[in-house]
Amino acid sequence: MVQTERRVWHGESVPAAEKVVSLVEPHTQIICRGKAPPHDTEFGHKVDYAEVDGGLIIAWKNIATGNPPDESWLLPALCEHHRLFHRAPHVLAGDRAFFSPTNKRRARQAGVKQFAIPQPGRLTTKQRQREKQPWFKQGQRFRNGIEGRISVVRRTVQLRRCPNHGLDGFERWIGWGIVVANLVVIARKLHNRRRGSKRQTK
Repeated sequence: MVQTERRVWHGESVPAAEKVVSLVEPHTQIICRGKAPPHDTEFGHKVDYAEVDGGLIIAWKNIATGNPPDESWLLPALCEHHRLFHRAPHVLAGDRAFFSPTNKRRARQAGVKQFAIPQPGRLTTKQRQREKQPWFKQGQRFRNGIEGRISVVRRTVQLRRCPNHGLDGFERWIGWGIVVANLVVIARKLHNRRRGSKRQTK
């Protein structure tokens, strides 16, 4: 009622982060991801994943409020990687939404050798040549694989829609879903390794 009063009676533009779009789940956020209609506006929460070579998701962050730019989550993910492995990744890959000059500089300072995140906007000749190098293309192929695995996670463990209530329930559902997804990755690798061993012994 307060929201309607602000919008209709007072003609006020209510910020997206303050809007209530679900009476059942009031923590639900408005997400604008730049997609084509009718998926240009979605409802729920953005979830940021960090994955390492091998397909395991090592960290995730539920963005509980608002729709902050993706670039703001790169350095926290890098810090979490360093906490788990006591070193920076050799290659840091992601889509262009994670790029910023600050992120690139801080990643270099942290010990990242290859910063394989495309720079948005018009590129200089030097930047274009850099993004054509084999190591950069390999990093982007890894990033493309992440996109596919996120889609598999959403379908395999049903992360498309959360049946739990409340923000705590939402975060538990995501967390357990990632645990299941990682167990599936480990089980597949063990299965493939055993099949390879059996072929070698024949």
